[in-house]
Amino acid sequence: MTSPSRHSTTAGGGGGPFTYALRFTGIALVILVLLPLYRRLDATDSDLVLRSILTSAELARTMLLFGSLIVILVALVLARLLDPDKIEAWCISGGRCLTAIPSARFVWGLALLSAAVTLAFSHFMLAGKPTLIDAMVQMLQARFVAAGHLGGPADRFTEFWQLQNSLITPTGWVSQYPPGHVFLLALGFLLHVPVLVGPVLVGVTVLFTALSAQRLLRDDPAVARLGAIMLALSPFFIGLAGAYMNHVAAAAAASVAVYCALRSEDDERFRWPLLTGAALGLAFSVRPLAAIVAGMTVMAIWIVVRGARRTEMTGWVRLCIGAAIGAVPFLVAVGAYNKHFFGGPFRFGYVAAQGPLVGLGFHNDPFGHFYGPAEALAYTSSDLLTLSLYLLETPMPAVIVVGLFLIFRRKFSSGEQLIALWALLPVVANMFYWHHGIFMGPRMLNEAAPAWALLTAIGAVGLVRLTTHRQFGGHSPRAIITVAFIVAWAGGIFYLAPSRLRSYGGAWMASTRIDPPHTATPSLIFVHGAWSGRVVMRLIANGLRLDSLEIGIRQNTTCEFQEFANWYAAAKAGRITARPDVDFDPASRRRTAIFLIAEDDKIRANPGQPMSHDCSREIISDSAGIIDISSFLWQTDLPGLTGDGTMIVRDMGPEANARLIAHYPHRTPMFFYRAEGGDKGPQLVSYAEGLRQLWR
Repeated sequence: MTSPSRHSTTAGGGGGPFTYALRFTGIALVILVLLPLYRRLDATDSDLVLRSILTSAELARTMLLFGSLIVILVALVLARLLDPDKIEAWCISGGRCLTAIPSARFVWGLALLSAAVTLAFSHFMLAGKPTLIDAMVQMLQARFVAAGHLGGPADRFTEFWQLQNSLITPTGWVSQYPPGHVFLLALGFLLHVPVLVGPVLVGVTVLFTALSAQRLLRDDPAVARLGAIMLALSPFFIGLAGAYMNHVAAAAAASVAVYCALRSEDDERFRWPLLTGAALGLAFSVRPLAAIVAGMTVMAIWIVVRGARRTEMTGWVRLCIGAAIGAVPFLVAVGAYNKHFFGGPFRFGYVAAQGPLVGLGFHNDPFGHFYGPAEALAYTSSDLLTLSLYLLETPMPAVIVVGLFLIFRRKFSSGEQLIALWALLPVVANMFYWHHGIFMGPRMLNEAAPAWALLTAIGAVGLVRLTTHRQFGGHSPRAIITVAFIVAWAGGIFYLAPSRLRSYGGAWMASTRIDPPHTATPSLIFVHGAWSGRVVMRLIANGLRLDSLEIGIRQNTTCEFQEFANWYAAAKAGRITARPDVDFDPASRRRTAIFLIAEDDKIRANPGQPMSHDCSREIISDSAGIIDISSFLWQTDLPGLTGDGTMIVRDMGPEANARLIAHYPHRTPMFFYRAEGGDKGPQLVSYAEGLRQLWR
């Protein structure tokens, strides 16, 4: 596997401008990982997302530093004990065994393996349920789609089941996300196997990535297969797929697009550009930015691979027309969806829900924080550092390995150039996007995991090949590096990666795996969540945009914001009263103190400021503990759909609840809440008992 290939260093490469661009990029990658630029982010005004980013980056930095030192020490000892020539022979023999497996058997077996691992992770660690609100809200909309509706009803009762990252439009309730992944989840519901959606998409991604790697690295099949294996066992990719996140759908569509574009190298049939465009269109319906980046990769493939053979204009026109025809149905469908719900074909739910500042570029984000070039570098530093750890869970940083390879490689094959573009373009694109969330890793780079897995394999093997055979003081640098990579990868695959996936079970976000209560007769079960959540959902249900909401909840006390929510709802209903004095100016820098009422239940208040009777009652109702309804809704009866079982709704207080109970006279009202003490977990009790305990 480590023996140099006859063509791998020269084919299609050369020392032209692109080689120097990759070398410069390698230097940038190393600097962004080694230097803790993320520490320059403003932690004094940090929200939960930024705090999680900083914490994850610091932890990854520490683990990679000590992990690398341990691996290097172990490699020094083992390389001293073992014969360097035998190490080389073992690697070559391993590569030959890997490439001896028939291609079809290898790619299909690897795809099935990755799908099975993802399914096992989702079932045993996550109980087959989503863990982040992004996936929960798409699961909820998928339930409506599976029942024949594009979205949910929008009426005066929406606040009882409204979720974050969703919005009320003139034509109904929907999530803020493009509809592609929602429809894939709806297909899972129609087949009664939604838990298979993520594993199937993982299998598709691994299948087409492996096929693409074989074409991109024709002279290096062992490295191509090694990279495919790394992807199939990547805990970063498996984790988000098992949690129903839409990143895996975008990755699957992009991998299909790359493969179909490569097929056009030796197959002139019109089907391949057509399928390329269709795959890009599907990716656009899931994550538009990911589709645009994948489209740039496809164009690079057609320029690099086909440029030497297809120089006439008609060839390029034929490719572009085929791709356009394939993509148009998806683009038209997304445009029609946007127009139906958000007022225009080019207006996405993100903008409707969060305002115009949600877009790309350097400006204030929707929550009032400035995002400029310095912030972009700092966040990218965090992304690359955490990607180095989460991608494969190896003790040695994957991005550093790639960066060093790009620096020291003299010439790149065309396949290596294209894989590098496939991996690096998403990093560059995300530099211009203000949102850099951490969830099971830097999730905005999850779609790029296939390319990064391939590039890591290329980089590791390439660094070994670039190292001299000469020995210094009885030590062989080539043997040390080889053993270090083997130890690091073996430790990641057999211990660290499984440990990471196991860590997502147990106490980690355990509340998302609570089973909703079920009753034999029609019931209306009120779940008592956080006071701040009741306030926020009332405002979202009445049309307040998320950018205003985030600033308002941060800069006012929860009591003040509840008064505003009551006024806002009354104003929407046509009742004119005096507007409460609340602050929505992000420049004012007004901050209120945070107090913990119960576990995962915080409010904002001014110390020493007296509370009104209504606000005091809200605090008392939360004191025993809260349960968030987000993970329940997609599993039970929904408003506007037929059903004779359990309907979960948010407890909005006795007065508001009474109106909902009157609307569903055939359902028996009950309460699901954490009793005082909370040792026995949530309890299902009669409505009268719940009122007495919570709203006394």
